[in-house]
Parts: sequence; C-alpha cells; structure tokens
Amino acid sequence: MKIIFLSLILVLFGGLAQISYAADSCMCVAFRLDDIQDYWLNNVQMGVIDEFHKKNASMTIGIIGNYFGNDASMVNFIKNKIGSSPEIEIANHGWNHEHFPLHMEPTQEYLLDKTNQKVISLLGITPAGFIAPYDDINNDTMHALVQQKLGYLSANETIDHPPYPLSGVSLYRLPETAEIGAVNDDNTNWIDYTPEYAHAKILRSITKYGFAVVMMHPQDFSSRHVLDYVNSINQTRIGQLDSVIDLVKNDGLKIVTMSEIPKNDNYIQKHPAWLDRVFEWYMRGNITDGTIINTVNFLKSKNIVTYNSKLETNSKYLLHQNVTTTYFWSGESASKDNQYNDNLSSAWDSKWVEHFGGVDDPTNRIGYLPAKFIPLENPFYFALPYDDFSSDGSRKSDANSTVYWSHEKNWNDSESMVKNKWIKIIEGNKTVYAQWEDAGPFEYDDKNYVFGTFPPVNKFNNNAGLDVSPAVRDYLGLYHQGKNQVSWQFVDFDNVPDGPWKKIITASQMTR
Repeated sequence: MKIIFLSLILVLFGGLAQISYAADSCMCVAFRLDDIQDYWLNNVQMGVIDEFHKKNASMTIGIIGNYFGNDASMVNFIKNKIGSSPEIEIANHGWNHEHFPLHMEPTQEYLLDKTNQKVISLLGITPAGFIAPYDDINNDTMHALVQQKLGYLSANETIDHPPYPLSGVSLYRLPETAEIGAVNDDNTNWIDYTPEYAHAKILRSITKYGFAVVMMHPQDFSSRHVLDYVNSINQTRIGQLDSVIDLVKNDGLKIVTMSEIPKNDNYIQKHPAWLDRVFEWYMRGNITDGTIINTVNFLKSKNIVTYNSKLETNSKYLLHQNVTTTYFWSGESASKDNQYNDNLSSAWDSKWVEHFGGVDDPTNRIGYLPAKFIPLENPFYFALPYDDFSSDGSRKSDANSTVYWSHEKNWNDSESMVKNKWIKIIEGNKTVYAQWEDAGPFEYDDKNYVFGTFPPVNKFNNNAGLDVSPAVRDYLGLYHQGKNQVSWQFVDFDNVPDGPWKKIITASQMTR
C-alpha cells in the first residue's frame, strides 16, 4: 500500500517539478507544557519536567501568573531547574488563563505585565515569550506583546496564519503545530494521540515551516477517568512521550526551547510545491499518520526533500565531526587525568587563574558559573591542540600560512592569532559557542587536525581532540571523560548568536 501511494504521488505530481523553499529552517522541535500552576496535578507537572531532564531534552513551560506562587514545592522545583542543563524556559501564559481577545490592548498589556512581574519576583527571570491561553489572539495581542518586549507568540496555525519568518522581525510567531493530546470538541473526554500522530505532525511542520512546536498539558500524562484527573503520573503516557522524543532525535532534529528556534535558523530547506497539497489532504484526515511519515522519509531518501546546512555549505571553515572531547578548567591542578600538567596558566596567559577570577571549580556550580565568584572572563572556553607561538616566545614561521584568518589584520609580535577565536560545538540536539583560551589536550602543534582534515595525533583519552570548560560540559552534558564525541567548527564573531556564552566575552591578549 505504501509503494502504491508513493507511486501515485509521483505520477500525479512528478511533472510538477517546481521546488518550494520554506523559510530558513532551524531543523528543531520545541516542546511547550501549558498551564503550569499551584497544587493542581503538581506531581504530574514536576514529573513531566523531570522526564525531559532525564531525556536530556530542553522544554518551555507556560506559567499562569495568578495561579502560581503559593505552592512552595512547585516554585522551588522550577527555581532549581532554571539554569540547569538541559534548559527549561519560562513563558507567560496569561494572568487568569483568560481569552485575550476579549480585552482591549491596554488591558492585555496590563495582564501580560502582571504575570511578568510575578515571575520576576518568584523566579528572578523575565518570561521569554507568550503562550496564548486557548491559543486565542488578535492584533491587540501582537501590539501588547511588542510593548512588553516578549520575544515570541505561540498560538496555533488556525488562529495565527503562516508564514512564520525566523529572522528580521520584532516578534517571532511560533504556533503549536503538533500535539500530544487534547480535549475533544464537546469537552467530554481527553484524547490521547499516538507517538506516530505526533511524529507525522512534526515532520509536516518541519518540512513546511522549518520548525515544530509540540503542545502538551499536564492532563496528557495524568492518571484519569474521563475528565477526572488524578495527581499521579500515567507511566504509559510517559513512555509514549519518550518515544516521541526518541523519534525526533533519530530524525536528526534538535530539541530546543521556543526562544532558541529563531537562533538556530542555520539551514536552507526545499521541498516540492506539490507536497503542500499532500499535507492538506493529511490535515483533512484523508491520509494516515504512517503515510505522511513514509512519504516524507521516502522523499528525503531520494533528495527530493532536503535540509542543507547553511553554515556547513557556505562557511569558509571546515566542520570537524566525531571528535572525542574531554573537559578541563582554569586552575586545574596536576593529576593523573591530565598527565600531571596543571592549568594554573594557559598557553598564552601565565596568570590565567588570576585573570579569570579564581579556580573554575567543575564540582561547585551555580548554573554555568563557578559558585564562589563571577568570572572576569568567558566561562565558555576551550582548548585545541595548536599554539601559534613556539616555546621560545616567537611566532611560528608557518603560522601565517596555517591560521585561516591570519590575513584579516596585522598582528603584533605579542598578539596570538588564535586566542579568543570562537567555535560552535554540536552534540546531539544541542549547540554551544565558546572561545579559544588554551592549547591542548596534550599537543600544541597539530595543525593538520585543527586547520585540516587529519584526525588528532594525540593518543591519550581515546585520541581526544578538544578540551572544553565546565560551562560547555554542563551545557552539552559531556560528563564521560574520553567517551564524549562532538562536532565543532570555527565561526566568526558576527555569526555567534546570543546565549549564555555572550554574557562575558574574553578580550585579553597574551601575558607571558
């Protein structure tokens, strides 16, 4: 049946070979959990958030302002999750879960502000965006959101129509395009959607819009009888959620918070224009979930649907893949793990610990920072096995022909060409950016690897070719020394997106 249907598609539309380009794609999926509030199904709410943490998947939660703050267990739980890895992002979900279009713009702005201020007072952060209660909005809502400086709006495709640009706008519109479950039309029963259903909706959304947002509610994961909900986790439903997360990861898609969707638009996406007609049939119920999944995967296998990385195809820098990665830190003492080489100084800074502000203790952290002090330099740093200076303090004779960007300026004799350079590091569905602040691991002139296509010459720790800081380790979850594998690529500063890696930027040069 699958072969017959796919053949029919090609017969019907094969002659219509025009290619449709979606908006820039982030190749990413955001899961949003609506209706976060006190007491009601609080064990379920916390259980779902914990499940995302176990699956190393980021998520966004929508807090109802007037319903949140008295349940100490919920408030403290969420407060402890903020700044952890994977990331949990807070969104504004209204003051009383009201229909916003029933109010004039000044009232809508007032309601948004009340929830923002409540969240700030309880959690110390401003919500990143707005999840519309009942997915209901109007033009006044858009204006109120801009006035409140909220970064995105999430309603649904029916209320908020496409297109959904991922750059160049003051307010990003990121509607839910897939669901885990929902109440039925006459509000008499809660419908559980299958992992296959959610997967099909995600593939459709990724292909059409370049991203997908999966809507969830605590009711999706509660033990219940009809609409009587029990404050305990339904393990069957949690298992189905795990299946959806695994399917997304197996598709090579990132799982991100909603505000990260526009920051990851690194892909150019194309698909045949006629595929949109097939998606219309699907949304009308004329095509099954399995058929959509098989169709998209078949077209991808034939390169009819493609997702090309703009960074990889257009970048002047090579992408290094499957690189074994370890972690180190400013102030690390000599031990067997580092072949008795301490990190009190760096390749370019004899007083690295002093200039950093202290020992970057990997065991005592608050978020991505050491617990005892705020660093004076970027905590997102790394080491690659190359130093453009020799041990005698002179620049290597071949440095100008080795370092890609050596021609971009005149370098003085006490200025490293590589110190402070940025790279992006990719592990699974997470991407982090960091600055080059030391040479290693264990090698200092492996130019054929760092600036070429050779594997690392280092043999320690399973041929490790990259050392990263505790902040990078925590962001990516790289806790297995000598067993982590990542991809990395040099990036120019203009291509570094906003993130925790830009809160403190290292600008210091060599002090030998």
